Amino acid sequence: MNEQVWTSFKAVAEMGSFSKAARHLNLSQSAVSQQIQMLESQYRTPLFIRTSHGVHLTEAGEVVYRYVTNVLRTLEESRRRVLELSRLRERTLLVGASLTIAEYLLPDLLRSFSPLSRQLRITVTMANSRTVVEQVVHHEVDVGLIEARFADPRLVVRPFQSDEPMVVVRRDHSWTKKPVLKVEDLLAEPVLLREPGSGTRWALEEALARRGLGIRDLNVAMVLGTTQAIKAMVASGFGYSVLSPLTVGPYDRQQLTCLKVQDLSVYREFSVVYEEPANRPEVAQFVEFILARGSFAAAGEGGLPGLSPS
Repeated sequence: MNEQVWTSFKAVAEMGSFSKAARHLNLSQSAVSQQIQMLESQYRTPLFIRTSHGVHLTEAGEVVYRYVTNVLRTLEESRRRVLELSRLRERTLLVGASLTIAEYLLPDLLRSFSPLSRQLRITVTMANSRTVVEQVVHHEVDVGLIEARFADPRLVVRPFQSDEPMVVVRRDHSWTKKPVLKVEDLLAEPVLLREPGSGTRWALEEALARRGLGIRDLNVAMVLGTTQAIKAMVASGFGYSVLSPLTVGPYDRQQLTCLKVQDLSVYREFSVVYEEPANRPEVAQFVEFILARGSFAAAGEGGLPGLSPS
């Protein structure tokens, strides 16, 4: 059984609500409902009683909850123990980074950080923003760099740079000749999107929501897992996309153009995510460095929440 299913079940049981559990897990309510339905199908019995005031466990659900809690606790403990063993062998810093940050920001950041890190070994894993947050929560990485807004009481999330994704089209696209590009122009044209959980997609969804629209209102031609794949498809004429201008370099601009939409403000913040307190000096040093290099003020008097650099 997928661990995410157990996590969703536990969240619904503890919060007594599908919608609250979905918000806590940064999933859609329909995704959580489908996972619970799959569990109930596996056990061939209802696990929740649904009422107008929320949900609560059935007798069978209480039994499953006790076992699920133990399983998830055991899994997290095993991860922690394995991580502790690996850290006994060498000074390491495990960084999880979303794809845009990993490909277009992190190389320069690590190049500048290296002289400060002395004998520190840095390992980077790449995933979408939602997965990076899960990696930090499960102690699979020490610190995460993400593109989407997350809130979790177990984590400290600090923005370090702003970003404004733009519409990206082929240089010969008819939109490049329009005096003004409006949100209505985006609805019929084929669009290529990143997968759910991507920070780029999250920023677009929030911008559309402010206009009373959603992804369902777009003509989605394709969903792809990497920015590079999307740029190749746009350059081949499959449609447009919405990407960070950071991802469209000088070579890309021979084929692609970035355009602003007059009545659609797509904005997001790149953030560093870590567990509080960040009591390993390697983690504290890296977080301080990222915040100091970013476009936002790193901290006021009293330092950064959860950091103990020495």
